Amino acid sequence: MSHYGGRIAEFGSIGSAGRRSRPRRGTALQLGILGFLTGLGLMGGVWWYSIGPQQTLSVYWLTTADNAIYYVQQERTVRALDAQEGIRLALQELIAGPNDPQLSTAIPPETQVLDVRIEGNDIFLNFSPEFTQGGGSSMMMGRITQVLYTATSQNPDARVWISVEGRALEVLGGEGLIIDQPLTRASFVPSFQLPAEPDAEPAEVSAS
Repeated sequence: MSHYGGRIAEFGSIGSAGRRSRPRRGTALQLGILGFLTGLGLMGGVWWYSIGPQQTLSVYWLTTADNAIYYVQQERTVRALDAQEGIRLALQELIAGPNDPQLSTAIPPETQVLDVRIEGNDIFLNFSPEFTQGGGSSMMMGRITQVLYTATSQNPDARVWISVEGRALEVLGGEGLIIDQPLTRASFVPSFQLPAEPDAEPAEVSAS
């Protein structure tokens, strides 16, 4: 009896294992749905990188020649859902710095863009405290102008409000550059002159 009992137990284990190895209809359906959703995700990724929403802006770099400072305007097309995200990406590129060794940025590399918000014709920018560090009056002027002109490249008539950790920026730098907000291209006219067209020769800065 014990011998047959052992064989019966063995056969029972095999049968049980065989049943567990068979795919259930529910599992197959779940795998099918998962595969379908994965395919949709891949298609969405291809769409995003090929024909997804884009924003075209200009970024403004600094360059020097013959002891003078110039602005260089470069157009950028970025993957962004809206203008707010486009401005954030453009500002982050300014902070990271240019690839061209002949160009530079006046924004400290440790600066973080904490927030970008657009309300009608107003653009609100919020930076980390590093935005206020380092540089003389010319660099501070260049910093503000880089931010102002980059942020308003899609809407040159927009008003820009700059904050640092949520507090309105009133004075920038040790030499006390007064920031009278809101900033506009019309009201904030620095000594730096900008080229009229992206491909035009950059205008010389008459630094004061």
